[in-house]
Amino acid sequence: MSSISPAAGATAVGPRPAATATLRVGLVGCGAFARFSMARYRKLPGVTIAAVADIDPAAARRAAGELGAEARSPDGVLVAPDVDLVYIATPPALHFRQARAALEAGRHVLVEKPLATTVADAEALAARAARQGLVCVANLVERYNPLADAVATVIRSRLLGELVHGLFVNEAADEGLAPGHWFWDRDVSGGIFVEHGVHFFDLVAFWLGAGEVVAAARSVRPRAGAAGDGDARTVEEQVMCTCRYAAADGRHTGILFHFEHGFHQPSRMDRQELRLVFERGELRLFDWVPTHGELRAVLDDAAITAVAALLPAAEIRMVERYAGAARQVRGRFRSFEAAALVEISFTTGKDKLGIYGDVVADLAADQVAWIRDPAHRRRLTEAEGVASVALACAADRLALAGR
Repeated sequence: MSSISPAAGATAVGPRPAATATLRVGLVGCGAFARFSMARYRKLPGVTIAAVADIDPAAARRAAGELGAEARSPDGVLVAPDVDLVYIATPPALHFRQARAALEAGRHVLVEKPLATTVADAEALAARAARQGLVCVANLVERYNPLADAVATVIRSRLLGELVHGLFVNEAADEGLAPGHWFWDRDVSGGIFVEHGVHFFDLVAFWLGAGEVVAAARSVRPRAGAAGDGDARTVEEQVMCTCRYAAADGRHTGILFHFEHGFHQPSRMDRQELRLVFERGELRLFDWVPTHGELRAVLDDAAITAVAALLPAAEIRMVERYAGAARQVRGRFRSFEAAALVEISFTTGKDKLGIYGDVVADLAADQVAWIRDPAHRRRLTEAEGVASVALACAADRLALAGR
């Protein structure tokens, strides 16, 4: 692969990757998810895993064996001349320093979410990448899910009327997060909004555009076995916020969307639900990276057929048929006609790991396509990484203010 040229008006800083026939990836951070991602990356045409690194040499050696790569030091991989793109899968507090080092060396960067733990650092990375004509994108995979596209199409179609409000509830497992895990240390993770919430802020922004935080709160619990006072003795286990998004119809003050993230469940009870409430019904998605969903609505026959056509593997169930005067329905001071109350189930046809692997690979393929041809229009750019951090930090500040 030949290195890309800086974008128009950009000034290259630092050496560029050497011209090669293949895009060579270096991995920094060899945890389970990083290895899962690299297994998908290496299946992309013209992509190879050249080097891996971890602060635990044994973890690096294991990943090197699995991926057919060379184990090196983390700092060495970030600037290695035989690496074109660095994938950073380390705790969030390290993202800025490591991504900046790779960019300074002229390397493209994919970094696990969040892009950084502060807005200033995220903006600095995006600005440097733009100056150098490089990728520096956070791994915000949700918008690559085919169900995200399907929902976007349903919203735009207005077959269900206008979107009124939304809700995302994440009852996540903490079974694998011991009291000493970095996840509970806000100095390392940035807190739940920053470490985790960015995924869902970005997904809703994909549908509705930019939002603003209007309310936020959090709760904490004792940290088992911890000494000391104040925050040293507690962990943040639940956060929630409400954001306002512009209304598509311009006739009211905006769409309120509520986000809740809690880490307090056994693994077997880990569950997520995203709910969109429209004027004529409700659409629900299930799982962390949604795999399937359900729609319940009152619609006329043409709308039933049309909306089902927008949803993958849709199955329609008529709950109740209406005739005569019963076809007249009223809501939000307006009347419309409905032929039936209908339930439609739909699915990607894949389990969580299957769809997760697909979205990871699709994000990488999208960025690689731009590296090879800057005329390619990316679905996810540096701007989305910055915007998700900005919303997360705003929610975090407001929640902390209320303690």
